[in-house]
Amino acid sequence: METDVYNKLNEIRKRLGSQKFGQICQDLLALSIAEAGLNTVSVEVNNIEGIDIIIDDNNFGRYAIEVKTTSGETINLGEKDYNGFKKYGGKKYNTILAVLKIDLHAEWILADVSKRRRKYNLKVNELYTKDEYKELANEINKNFGKLVKENYEGILNEGMEYLKRKLKEKSIKYSGE
Repeated sequence: METDVYNKLNEIRKRLGSQKFGQICQDLLALSIAEAGLNTVSVEVNNIEGIDIIIDDNNFGRYAIEVKTTSGETINLGEKDYNGFKKYGGKKYNTILAVLKIDLHAEWILADVSKRRRKYNLKVNELYTKDEYKELANEINKNFGKLVKENYEGILNEGMEYLKRKLKEKSIKYSGE
């Protein structure tokens, strides 16, 4: 992660709070995925309940993504997260845990949780991006940094409303506060 992106993310978290910060990162991740070249009407972002990002695109694939951000060493997966993975995995979606540790040396990790033993506290340093997702992860990380820089002022000034508008402009379905 570039120093400028790291500093901007820390300022957003400080000004808007940890809960909103997680949702902001989730929305920026959805926009980063959209920039990777899929049909954006096939993307749905959920900021209330369930799996956070659903992608159902004939060319891109089917993904159910749970998003977690942390500045610590662990992330917590709840029963609802595992139930969501089970639900979408049964519908032939690729189930991914997307994790961003806010650190100068960190990027988005796209971890496959389908074969993992159910564990509620996961050590971030033990998670890795599976080979089949590395190209997508590289694209997402590049797009994410660019989007943080481009949207920083708008996020600070308008918060979640700003990103809701950006998602709508891209025709991404959005449910949330």
